[in-house]
Amino acid sequence: MPQTTRLLISCPDQPGIVQAVSGFIASNGGNIIDSQQYSLGLDAHFFMRLVIEPVGKFAAGIPNLEELFKPIALRYDMDYKFSRGHKRMAVLVSKYDHCLYEVLLKKQYQELDVEIPIIISNHPDLEPVAKMFGVTYAYLPITGDKRAQEKQVINLLESHNIDFIAMARYMQILTPEFTSAYKHRIINVHHGFLPAFKGAKPYHQAYDKGVKIIGATAHYATEDLDMGPIIEQGVIPVGHRDTVDDYIAKGRDIERMVFTKALCAHAEDKIISYQGRTIVFD
Repeated sequence: MPQTTRLLISCPDQPGIVQAVSGFIASNGGNIIDSQQYSLGLDAHFFMRLVIEPVGKFAAGIPNLEELFKPIALRYDMDYKFSRGHKRMAVLVSKYDHCLYEVLLKKQYQELDVEIPIIISNHPDLEPVAKMFGVTYAYLPITGDKRAQEKQVINLLESHNIDFIAMARYMQILTPEFTSAYKHRIINVHHGFLPAFKGAKPYHQAYDKGVKIIGATAHYATEDLDMGPIIEQGVIPVGHRDTVDDYIAKGRDIERMVFTKALCAHAEDKIISYQGRTIVFD
C-alpha cells in the first residue's frame, strides 16, 4: 500500500481555508486520517498539518498533487508542502558520541523515521561507532580553509540526496553559505537552555550563576550563532552539591532527549517555521 501523504500549510488566516483544503482532498479521492491546525486569529496567520491516506489521485506522485493544488494555494496565498516517505538525514559529528549513539539507536529501533546514508566528521574518532551501525563514515578534516572543507561536505550531502542534517554535537560554526543552502534543514543541539548561556561552556556559565535547573535546546542552525528557531527544549534540576561534571553528565541526558525529539518532528513534517519561531504539531 502506498505511504501516507503529509501536507503542511502556512497562510494568512481567513474563512474557508479548511473547507477548501478538505474539499480538495475529498474530490481527489484522499482520506484525511489526521488533522491539526493553529491560528493566530483572523487577519493574522494560519497553520495546518494533514496526514492523508493515499486513495485516488493521492496515490499518484507529489508533483501531480502540487499541480492540482496550485489554484487553492494561490487563492489563499499559501506556503505549502506535500511530502511522503522517509527523509534522508546526514549526521555531522566531531568527538562527542552521546548524541550520535542516541540517533543511531532510535533509527535502529524504528523510533526515528529516516534513512541515514552517511555520517560526516572533522575527526576520525567516531568511525568505529558508524561501522557498528553499518553507516558510511566520511572523515573531512579542517586543515585551514574552512570553506573548502564545507564545500566537500556539501558535495557529499548532494551526492547522497540528503534532505536534512543533524548536528550531533558537531563542534564547528557553520558559515552563512552553508546554513543558507540548507535553510531550516539543519538541526543543532545546544548544551544550554537558550537564549540563556549561549556560546562556549554553557554548563560552566550555569554553574557560576548557581542555577537550579539546567537545560538543552534543539534548534534550526542559522548564520546567527545559537539564535535559530527553537524546536524542542528540556530541563533537569541541579543543586548546590552538584559539580560542573555533574552538570555535564545530567546535561547529556537532556541533550539526547531534545535532539531526537526535534529530529523526529522534522522527519515527520510536524514543524512550520514562521517569523523566527516554530509551530510544532503533536
